[in-house]
Amino acid sequence: MALISLKDASKDFGVRTLFKNLDIYINKNERLGLIGSNGSGKSTLLKVIAGIEPLETGIRICSPIIRISIVGQENTLNKNKTVLEEVLKGCGDKRDLLIRFKTLSKKVAENPQDESLLEALGRLSQSMDNKGAWNIEQKCEEVLRKLGIEDVNKKVEELSGGYQKRVALASALVSIPDVLLLDEPTNHLDASAVQWLQGWLKKYKGSLVLITHDRYFLDKVTTKMIEIDRGKTSTYKGNYSEYLNQKTAQKGSEESSYNKFRSILRKELSWLRQGPKARSSKQKARIQRIEKMKSKGVIRGEDRLEINSLTRRIGKKAIEIEHLCLTTNELNNSKEILSDFTYSFSPQDRVGIIGPNGSGKSSLLDAIAGIKKPLSGKIELGQTVHIGYLDQHTDELSEVKYLEKKVIDFIEEAGGEKETNKKQFNTSKLLESFLFTPSEQHSKISKLSGGEKRRLTLCKILIQSPNILLLDEPTNDLDISTLSVLEDFIENFKGCVIVVSHDRYFLDRTVDRIFEFDCNKLIRYEGNYTSYLEQKKVDLRNKKNIPLEKNKTLTSYKYSESDSKDSPRKISFKDQREIVALEERIIELEIQKKNIESNLSTSKSGKDINKLSINLAEIAQQIQDSEERWLVLNELNF
Repeated sequence: MALISLKDASKDFGVRTLFKNLDIYINKNERLGLIGSNGSGKSTLLKVIAGIEPLETGIRICSPIIRISIVGQENTLNKNKTVLEEVLKGCGDKRDLLIRFKTLSKKVAENPQDESLLEALGRLSQSMDNKGAWNIEQKCEEVLRKLGIEDVNKKVEELSGGYQKRVALASALVSIPDVLLLDEPTNHLDASAVQWLQGWLKKYKGSLVLITHDRYFLDKVTTKMIEIDRGKTSTYKGNYSEYLNQKTAQKGSEESSYNKFRSILRKELSWLRQGPKARSSKQKARIQRIEKMKSKGVIRGEDRLEINSLTRRIGKKAIEIEHLCLTTNELNNSKEILSDFTYSFSPQDRVGIIGPNGSGKSSLLDAIAGIKKPLSGKIELGQTVHIGYLDQHTDELSEVKYLEKKVIDFIEEAGGEKETNKKQFNTSKLLESFLFTPSEQHSKISKLSGGEKRRLTLCKILIQSPNILLLDEPTNDLDISTLSVLEDFIENFKGCVIVVSHDRYFLDRTVDRIFEFDCNKLIRYEGNYTSYLEQKKVDLRNKKNIPLEKNKTLTSYKYSESDSKDSPRKISFKDQREIVALEERIIELEIQKKNIESNLSTSKSGKDINKLSINLAEIAQQIQDSEERWLVLNELNF
């Protein structure tokens, strides 16, 4: 029997249908992922499942004894409580037992001879044993630490919105509900916290319904996908990877059906245009058949979202940083977060900035954008540089002066008509590329969801034709379709891109160099996020003198389906930059190889020879990987 069921469920938002005639059954140990574009109704559906949002039509059936926890986009925390008090609230009966035990212990301390109090304390202790309530404070503190919160006695009202959501998430996790409903739980978490949460959910014994833009995360923890698309829902068995496979096959089938339909329709219309004498006596039935076909139609695959680069020319100089030092903005307790950083960002750089929350990632972007003043050092921008900065806030769209403004008017004021690739690129076209339908473009900003506002802010930045993009957690609140468009846009963007993100998939697709914050320093790693992880493993092995695993490659390139010979594509701007970087890398590795070989020939220590041999094998493998990748990319030129 299902724990929660929705039957023939429908929900509208104004004139827009979010979902219609939906049937969902959440069974024991279910792992559901909800996907769809921003504003499609995912968050609303989650609230309906939780029982806190009513349906227009249909019914919700829920067992009265199951415990449900939801962590939505908005929290209902008691701002006057401390972090630990608020998380303990999620422990339910265990928390009540702990409070009663502490209260009773105080009374016993005041009246140690009172036998009735001692007996009551004994019974309560037994209940604590049975419920496993003795260490709930420690468990709460451990979960909070894993999510990046150390000061558990801080008042909730003193925390930022992102940290408050972590408190709500911790409270839901420690409650161990029968059904856990999570709406974008990885937002505002750093990579280590995301990894921990992923592991926790894989071990979780209850049922899970998850909304997230993090495709790696989605792939690891779900076993069934529900897609909401234009008011209709489709269910796919399997995780996100299996969903993509099924979706690809479905689109191919739909395209085939559409082509077949068009072919038949053309023949029928050709017959219909013939003179009356050329038609058979069954023409009336045939005309009715044509009309029926035309009215019924077929499902067409959704249009591919594409955005042409809205960039202006950038010169040879992009961003020059010398001996940069940054501190926090706290007046009485300011501390250094970045020390003596020097780097020259090239006009074609694709750089990812990673590190724990509070390490200084956003502060670095603020400094580059001229918002934050450095403690020392200098930042110089090229004369032709025009920065587009997407920070983590969409507060501008919440201002009263914008709430009644139409979406299209807001973008027209920001940029108006733009000339792109010798073609007129107008505001409406750009908005449509970002999933704003013609009717939605004339909606008021006050009607937009959080994700739609984020999308609109991104649209505003791009229409202003930047040639340097600073993106601070760009994947927060964006749906997967929009992320795919943004990734394609960045791939062909003729300018410098600097990204702060916890989204591993996004970093793998968009960057080819990583800087990691570590003890107030920025450590440089070549390649995308997967390459970074491999290099970290190698560094750890070298520290422990563990030899490289047989057949284990150091550099892990992210191949896309378009890299295969069965699916040829033209070489992109990003590919050209990678070819140049690979050629430089191969030369550098060959020099390292010769140096190691030279040292091997002169070394007499057995220990040194063993270490040098291991290093030589690693370098040789890196050269082979780089050369193979160089060949793959150069084949695209032919």
